[in-house]
Amino acid sequence: MKVKRYIANDAQEAMLKVKAELGANAVILHSRKIKRPGLLSFLKKPLIEMVAAVEENEKEKRYNIKNEKSEKNEKKHVNKPEESYKIDELKQQVGNIESLLNSFIDKMDESKELEEPKRSALFDRYYNHLVESNIEKSIVEKIMNIARKQVSFSGENEEVIAKAIKIIIREYLATPNIINEDSKEQKRIVLVGPTGVGKTTTLAKLAAKFAIGKNKSVGLITADTYRIAAVEQLRTYSEILDVPIKVIYEPEEIQEAIEAFKDKDIILIDTAGRNHRSIEQLEEVKELISYINNPDIFLVISATTGYKDIISIIKSYDFIKDYHLLFTKLDEASGLGNILNAKILTNKKLSYVTTGQSVPDDIENANSEKIANIIVGESHE
Repeated sequence: MKVKRYIANDAQEAMLKVKAELGANAVILHSRKIKRPGLLSFLKKPLIEMVAAVEENEKEKRYNIKNEKSEKNEKKHVNKPEESYKIDELKQQVGNIESLLNSFIDKMDESKELEEPKRSALFDRYYNHLVESNIEKSIVEKIMNIARKQVSFSGENEEVIAKAIKIIIREYLATPNIINEDSKEQKRIVLVGPTGVGKTTTLAKLAAKFAIGKNKSVGLITADTYRIAAVEQLRTYSEILDVPIKVIYEPEEIQEAIEAFKDKDIILIDTAGRNHRSIEQLEEVKELISYINNPDIFLVISATTGYKDIISIIKSYDFIKDYHLLFTKLDEASGLGNILNAKILTNKKLSYVTTGQSVPDDIENANSEKIANIIVGESHE
């Protein structure tokens, strides 16, 4: 067996060299990228190192097959020392090949760090900033690897670097999907989510947005009878906004309440905040939704929620196949990275965000560019 090492600009060139010298029957034992020599090697495309091997050539094989019988006939005449020598020589060749392969494997392990592009201080600064903004590390890795391919991380490029990262985050967030207020069909909007995320206040903000801002006829339905304060809070908002309200105590009562609002453009439905770890409580939400035809469901999550809890919440509500993400309490969050985390985890559209307690002012359409700017560190007016 013949083993040889080749260096080329790319894999295609390396393969051509292998085939040209060792033939089409050559076997690739190992290939990897290696740095180019020189001080500026990190700016250049790495070289390809390829190790190939080939058995004895076809002519020798045919010759051996042709003379196999004659060798057998002459076997009696071959003395034992000569035969022993050939076996020892073959063992030595196999040992040499094994040593060569082990040597290449060792070199590959030793140079593993050299194959990774060296991270600059500027790269690490942006990387750490995204992590501090609560973006999950695996997502930060994706963002920064994409950015590194697009722009060089040097001081003179800092403005371009920031812009590149913003664009990547914006593309991940995608275009939000908000309620089409001009639709001729009645919209039935259901807010679901864990306790304490501000669903009732958010429902009131949406009611004001549609009734006052868009001049739509709105009806309110609340199933949150576990908290008396929640019902009274929504009643107060309904009186201020001059919007009718229905209170239901059992899931099946939702049909009658919807029928009573058949003349409304938009029906907003508030569900009780449920413990996302309680299967029994979530079954009540599931049953309620089953009685509603063509609902627009919004999973409400606080921007202050930790990443592990967001994963748990998303898993708990996976019985809902189609929903939008609505984030509250952006004004209280230390970073907006969890908005990006949830968007990537669910692959669901963003919708609205809330930025305070004021009704109806502190709610707005989710703006991917604005969120990206805030995450990267630039205020957006």
